[in-house]
Amino acid sequence: MLSRLYLNKPVNRKAFISVKYFHLSAYLLNGKNKSPAAIEEIIASDLKFDPKSGVIFTNNLQAEIFGQLVDESENLDNLKNLRVISQEDALTGIDPKLRDPDTGKVRKGENGQETRLHDETRWGKINHKQIYIPENLTKVIKNNMLFQYDPKILKSNVAEWYADLNANGVLSKAKSELDSDVIIAGGFAQHYAMAYQVLDEMIKRIGKEKVNSIESVLDIGNGPGVGMLALNELMGADWNPKRKDVVVRGDYSMARRAKILLSRQENEYWPRSNEVKDDHTEEEVLNDLNEENEIEIKLDTQLDNENLDINVDENYDSNEKEYIGKVKTKDINIKTVILNDLRSVDAKYDLIIVNQQLLSSASNFPRQVDIRVENLIKRLNIGGKLVLIERGSPLGAETITRARQIILRPENYPKQVAKIPRPFMSTLKKVQNQQDITSIDKGRDEPELELELELELEPEILENFDIIEQPEKPADPIFLSVIAPCSHHGACPMQFNDPEVFLYGQIGKKLLFCNFNVDVHRPNYLLELKRGRKLATKWTYPNSAVGIKGISNQGRGREGGTDFETASFSYLIVERSNKDSADIEKLSVREKWQPQKETGYQPQNRDEYPRITGPPIKKKGFVTLNVCAPSGHLEKWNVSKSTGKQEYHDARKAKMGDLWALGKKSATQSLKENVFYKEKIATKKENLKKKAKMDLAKMQKQLRKDFKLSANAEPVSLEDHLSLMADSKSLQVMSQPKTVKIIKQKSNVKY
Repeated sequence: MLSRLYLNKPVNRKAFISVKYFHLSAYLLNGKNKSPAAIEEIIASDLKFDPKSGVIFTNNLQAEIFGQLVDESENLDNLKNLRVISQEDALTGIDPKLRDPDTGKVRKGENGQETRLHDETRWGKINHKQIYIPENLTKVIKNNMLFQYDPKILKSNVAEWYADLNANGVLSKAKSELDSDVIIAGGFAQHYAMAYQVLDEMIKRIGKEKVNSIESVLDIGNGPGVGMLALNELMGADWNPKRKDVVVRGDYSMARRAKILLSRQENEYWPRSNEVKDDHTEEEVLNDLNEENEIEIKLDTQLDNENLDINVDENYDSNEKEYIGKVKTKDINIKTVILNDLRSVDAKYDLIIVNQQLLSSASNFPRQVDIRVENLIKRLNIGGKLVLIERGSPLGAETITRARQIILRPENYPKQVAKIPRPFMSTLKKVQNQQDITSIDKGRDEPELELELELELEPEILENFDIIEQPEKPADPIFLSVIAPCSHHGACPMQFNDPEVFLYGQIGKKLLFCNFNVDVHRPNYLLELKRGRKLATKWTYPNSAVGIKGISNQGRGREGGTDFETASFSYLIVERSNKDSADIEKLSVREKWQPQKETGYQPQNRDEYPRITGPPIKKKGFVTLNVCAPSGHLEKWNVSKSTGKQEYHDARKAKMGDLWALGKKSATQSLKENVFYKEKIATKKENLKKKAKMDLAKMQKQLRKDFKLSANAEPVSLEDHLSLMADSKSLQVMSQPKTVKIIKQKSNVKY
């Protein structure tokens, strides 16, 4: 059915014909298709001129003509979806709905749906589109990294890597070239999408101009520099900071792959800067450059000594589209410096991206998080940004909330939730002994050494050390505030301080944790990888890495399959404030005298906009938004039609992860907040301890019984002797107080 065009201004014959021609692709008249020239001739013959009104009009039936000139006051009928547009809108192709009804200006936005949103709603939106990995990166992965593996072997290794990741909950380091390629094959797409999404929001919140002014960037991760890759893609070819560092943990082959991928981005071909910063002497900068060269030479030498190193075809043309084979990295020169460890603490950065590096093992929670967060904060310049990214699992979310707690210390500021920069204070436990620990290993950072002393030494050795609490202020005051995703500086309403509580049966399933999702398009290499029984069907049991037989169908593709996957992540964007202590103290004093922000508090500025933590619940006439509110609580905000036309429209278009900038009809505290589960969790923990105590008593009783039977029986064979020795040793170990204490505290939790 042809739409109708209405004009509210008199136009001359030529202009009207041009408008007709602009909107008409095939003019249907008498059931026959006419050419554009014939259409123009027919339209011109049908037009008539009214000398009184000066309006060109036509009396043809509506079914015979595309549009007609009308008088707005007489012919406009909203019930029939008829509307009047101006000649300007018709010529430019701008829909009047895209104009602000008050000012008449064209609204901003990438599409019609965005332009109809309120300006503040549009500002609070995050990216909800699928993220596409650049083709030049996917081709490198497919043609220069994964080409050397048999598909079956690669799928088996990727399946085992997924199983290990699910079991341990943290991303492990690559230990070989095969490990590096398996991590890239199975995880690069999601890791890139997570970094891209978080950095995209950071740019939107602080402004691209401020990001362009960044002079030094540090990216830390176990992968091939996905944070730097995503940032390069977001900022474009003209982005050229003075220093770009990427620390790649694990095997050197992963660093090599990072260099290959980075070399495919245009802004990596800017020359490295030798300019001296204000806070560094020329000698220090030259030493840093020499250190960079030494590290890269060491990596390249190590590569050349490997038998699996790359033999590049001498006749290879870099302009060829499809080169399949390994690439020699020694001759690649890029802006980014690839490092295998952090520089000294004196090296400061304007932006630090930390991708799944706060925790190396779940057993190290939360001590390792505290140490690494402090080590990173000390490396921030004034006004610098710290971006923390973790998996969107309970362990990842608890890691992020623990880092937030270390940064803000909300327990020291009860009932103060305003986003005022908080002073950072070190609260790490120092290991003291007669021997200075820094003399043990001068080439490493003290926090990392403390962690090793605490986690890896035997208990008998640690007994000789005195572990005391030494809160101390840094030499230069550091004030920190959270940019995203939090709308307040109070205690996190989704923090439980223990990742294991999410495994407490039915109680754990009801608990909320702070995570968000983003869709990433699967490139060709990933579509090919996730076919077959290994990676395209359900496994026989969790973490088995073995698909169920008989489910996978013959032929290409998967029934009901999609060409994208969803990455779940938790994140935190922190800023080191450039305000001085006096200004921040004034703000803090003012906040103390302000009335407490109760449930339903309406935000007064962009920093206080609540974050939508779940999919909006849409019903007839109203929408319910689950938000993390500026009051410091999880709340349910109801937006109905009576709230306002714009509010109701925007609420229907809201999605998880957006900031809500407009009003609401009513608000209530959500029963999903952590305070409503603390009593149940405490009871569950107590029951688990009692059960562990009973199990220990049964185990000790059985060991004594077995030992008595073995001791009274005369050993006949070597096997009997070994069994007696094992029973004796088991009884001895189980009688030690420390072992008993550990077993009592250990929770027997079902997944």
